[in-house]
Amino acid sequence: MVQVPNGFLRLSDAVKRLAEGMWGGLQRSVPVATVKHASQNLSVGFGPWRERAGQRLRAASLNGELLVYVIGQPPVSSEQCATNRHSLATIGPLVVPVNILARLITSRGSFPDQPISPSIKTVDGNEHLLPLLRGGLLILRESDFKVWYRLERANGKWASQRSRLKIGRGRPTKQTEAIRTAVLALVRAGEWSGKASIGRLHRLLAASGRPDVPSVDTLARLVDRFHREIGEPGLLRIARRRRKQT
Repeated sequence: MVQVPNGFLRLSDAVKRLAEGMWGGLQRSVPVATVKHASQNLSVGFGPWRERAGQRLRAASLNGELLVYVIGQPPVSSEQCATNRHSLATIGPLVVPVNILARLITSRGSFPDQPISPSIKTVDGNEHLLPLLRGGLLILRESDFKVWYRLERANGKWASQRSRLKIGRGRPTKQTEAIRTAVLALVRAGEWSGKASIGRLHRLLAASGRPDVPSVDTLARLVDRFHREIGEPGLLRIARRRRKQT
């Protein structure tokens, strides 16, 4: 089994840290709260949070913000296995070029720790890199990740930093806590769900006499972000098919 060298992180560990930063401090998502209620000792995370963090990490690597390395062991022949003469010394870490990263198969939009079925075409014919990707691990240098993480946090755009959004920078956001609370109340009362249109949600909020109802587009973004944060099933918007014009 390939061991991660000191000073490096598995991609999955980096994703976990990033997700904790992006969403930390928020109340548990509905699916997680349900599972924890049934089994309090179970360690469980919210999948969409990890997915978003993994997608951001992948984007950073493709943009050159983070270097991704691979570490593995040389392939072992049957004769070497039989005579036990094969050294298990690892090879790497080696930097995986961005053009090769872009060809790697993703899982829910992010890189898994072990690359999925890389081929000779994936690596541009690099026969030295191919066996490492086939049997190795993708890792990050921990010091690089920490620097990048601090820069990301400094942007103040994480859901966990919602109180900082729009403060002192242009117009205040219309995606307020009051609107979020009103939307969630309508969902839980069965008056609206993601199966209906955003326009209907907008009309329901306006009919309640609220003076702060945002535009339909802003409301759509609020609902999508709210669903990512808490996982409330009724907030999941279902794409509606447009009627064909005759």
